[in-house]
Amino acid sequence: MKKLIMMSVLALTAMLSHANPNIQLPDMGDSAGALVSPIEEYQVGQRFFWQLQQQVDLVQDPEINDYIKNLGNRLVASSDAPLRPYNFFMVPEASINAFAAPGGFIGIHSGLMLTADTEDEMASVLAHEIAHVTQRHILRSYEKTERLSVPMTAAMIAAALLGIADPSAGSAAIMAVQGGAIQMQIDYTRAHEAEADNLGMQTLVNAGFDPYAMPSFFEKLQVASRFYGGGHVPEFLRTHPITGSRIAETRARAENYPVPTNRRDTKQFYLMREKLRVMMTDNLSEQTDEYRKKLAENGDDADITRYGLAQALMRGNKHTEARKVLMPLIEKDGDRLAYQLALADIEMAVGNTTAALDIYDDFQRLYPDDRALSLKQVEALLRAGQARKAVTVLQRQLDVGESSRELYRLLAKAHERMGNLSESHVWLAESYYESGQLAAAADQLRIAADYARGDEFQRAKISARLREIETQLATMENF
Repeated sequence: MKKLIMMSVLALTAMLSHANPNIQLPDMGDSAGALVSPIEEYQVGQRFFWQLQQQVDLVQDPEINDYIKNLGNRLVASSDAPLRPYNFFMVPEASINAFAAPGGFIGIHSGLMLTADTEDEMASVLAHEIAHVTQRHILRSYEKTERLSVPMTAAMIAAALLGIADPSAGSAAIMAVQGGAIQMQIDYTRAHEAEADNLGMQTLVNAGFDPYAMPSFFEKLQVASRFYGGGHVPEFLRTHPITGSRIAETRARAENYPVPTNRRDTKQFYLMREKLRVMMTDNLSEQTDEYRKKLAENGDDADITRYGLAQALMRGNKHTEARKVLMPLIEKDGDRLAYQLALADIEMAVGNTTAALDIYDDFQRLYPDDRALSLKQVEALLRAGQARKAVTVLQRQLDVGESSRELYRLLAKAHERMGNLSESHVWLAESYYESGQLAAAADQLRIAADYARGDEFQRAKISARLREIETQLATMENF
């Protein structure tokens, strides 16, 4: 494993240095304080994201991922760089943490969402991380590293970021890059943190969230840290140190902003938090009993508890009871997509594919092109033998700008069902590429080319894409 990590991180170094041999990049610690270009910055984040996916199975639930993406994009639209591309993703880790990689790759640990009491609190952390990206704080933290070139520094950043998501992998990667000579980590300065707090709060307010959510959540983390012993302090507090003065400063900033008076529908946050809680629990029986107890108490969050109980029952294969628990929610708020997708999940689980497809068709009219709805619909269409319609739904997702390894995987599956074997392997190659498995992607393209004999246009497209990937692979091997 250590050797694999070493090769992938060193390959990152090679790819950055090999991008254009005629350009001499400056040391990040030179007198001009020059930083890497935006393209190179994105490459750092992309390679880190690829490496992360080799180490960690990220949360793949389309509803939860859509919620995180939509929340993040809402904040980005109100930030000081609204046109910058971002990739928001969730790491299934109980620790309270979030981190930002260069190029707009922002990861949230599941423990953060489960700890936040409100959507505003979670949004405050995302806004803070967005500010770290727009101000290029990670790169600025390393610009005084005079002993390292830009490519080596980029590799160190990728290694240190891996350490946040997977400490053992990060430690091995750092040793691989710098031989244990220097201990480096993502360590924001007080000035960077203050800047991220300030800009993050502006973004938070501009997006319509409560500015007091930021000091409130920081204070909650500080109080929680008192109950941690030794090295068990939440990672967020290690990479973003929180002091009493910092909390006071953010609270003072919040006083300069109006508290939003317009009420937002924040129920999706609470629903997705409970769905995530069920996914993450190690004791389903205990979690189910807890939901039953809370539901019997009939508190203010009865709808949220009922939804959580339905999800727990579904995970426990108690689909008849899950339907019974879910139906009062649908009778009360039948247009809420989360409830209908849960009902469709039940129908799929018990083999009522037709009933599930009816739900998907009806709600495509209310929520056209919704990504979670579309992906779930495609799974049902493939089960029902409607591969051609599945391709139409997936192609629409591509047309509106969506892309993911899961979307590509489903396209590959649908084309295989239709007998389009060359196209199937092309999309499977893109699925592999999206997760950083470049060698496997190249293999799939070669297979696709074999199946495309007689179709010169298809073979030309495949050859062009194969050359791109082979160039990246050759760079790694040459290094």
